[in-house]
Amino acid sequence: MGARERRRRTLAAALGILALASAPARATPTIVPIPEIILDPNEGNTYGVMLATLFKDEIGDVRYMLAPDVRYNETKGVFPVFRLLAYPTDDRFYSIVIGKSTTKDEDYEAEYENYELLDHRAWIEAKVLYEKDSTERFYGFGNDSEEHEESNYTSAIFYGEAKPGYYLMPKLNVNWRTRVIQHEVERGQVDGVPYIGKLHPEVADRGLKTAWYWLNRLALTWDSRDSRKLPTEGSFAEAYVDIADRALASDTSFVKFGLEGRKFISFRKVKNPTLALRARLDYITGDPDTPFYQLSQLGGRRSLRGYGSQRFVDFNRSLASAELRTRVWSRKIFGVDLQVEVAPFVETGQVFEDLGDSPVDDLHWVFGNGFRGLVRPQILAFVDLGYGSEGLAVFTGIDYPF
Repeated sequence: MGARERRRRTLAAALGILALASAPARATPTIVPIPEIILDPNEGNTYGVMLATLFKDEIGDVRYMLAPDVRYNETKGVFPVFRLLAYPTDDRFYSIVIGKSTTKDEDYEAEYENYELLDHRAWIEAKVLYEKDSTERFYGFGNDSEEHEESNYTSAIFYGEAKPGYYLMPKLNVNWRTRVIQHEVERGQVDGVPYIGKLHPEVADRGLKTAWYWLNRLALTWDSRDSRKLPTEGSFAEAYVDIADRALASDTSFVKFGLEGRKFISFRKVKNPTLALRARLDYITGDPDTPFYQLSQLGGRRSLRGYGSQRFVDFNRSLASAELRTRVWSRKIFGVDLQVEVAPFVETGQVFEDLGDSPVDDLHWVFGNGFRGLVRPQILAFVDLGYGSEGLAVFTGIDYPF
């Protein structure tokens, strides 16, 4: 979802975990000042400093992390952000993010997950956010959109979501995801990149007007992974259908449906390395005036990591990824077990307009390498370097790309 892909992405997290490796052990809580360097194809270069505070339980697992920071970016200005990430148990999580730049950008988020309901037979995920990002990009519709057609805009999004689920069998669950979204498009702030409404008049009635949506998704999910956050073995498969309709207060009507599969294969008894595989197909059918930000997208830190976010946009998409996650260093730091991984990866995918089009006849390819710092059982920070046909892209963030 472009900038909605969680602004918890920070190279600071990865640098912080690596920085711990050279420090002596101390009593908890531990405060570590961390320099930040973020290189993003859309945002450009960002520099800052974070004060990461780790709180551990009696057995040494990190249960809470405070991570306020102050960053500077030429486009966004000075951007202070407060972050709290909490893991009170292995099956519960919540986070709070509050940030406001000296220009247009804002970020207010709250997330909650609980997989302990009804004696672990039911679960719920929920989130709410309001976000402004003045560095968003749009290149036009289609798999062959040209790099020189790059335009800029500010997305202003209010988003609320609830996702309850119930296990029909130990590994099989059914879940319902209901979302309320308000989306506004404003002028961006990136110098030298034209406004989307000027360069792409075709979106005048497909996203430039303020729009409301109430989307409801029903999914059937198989999940045999040994961990939701840091899997090393098992499978994940999901089939879903997602509906928005004018009769239910949405501005346009459409149906999304798709399939996704992931497989994690560990080698040797120590579960190292792990081969992670993903394949995905997403389709949309409905009004031809469906806004561009509701269509399928490729590019960014979660898909086709050699391109900026929303690089390719159309009704449908295919995506496949493979990476070899290899632990190359491990050490006990501050009473927690720190692990460092390298992960060479390859990804391919395309977007296409019609349901009957081939999903594999015009693929974009990305090759790269990832560097990850892990504190099990929940925390991971990554730096991924991907190379596509338009050059190098560098992404940072928290949690695996898939």
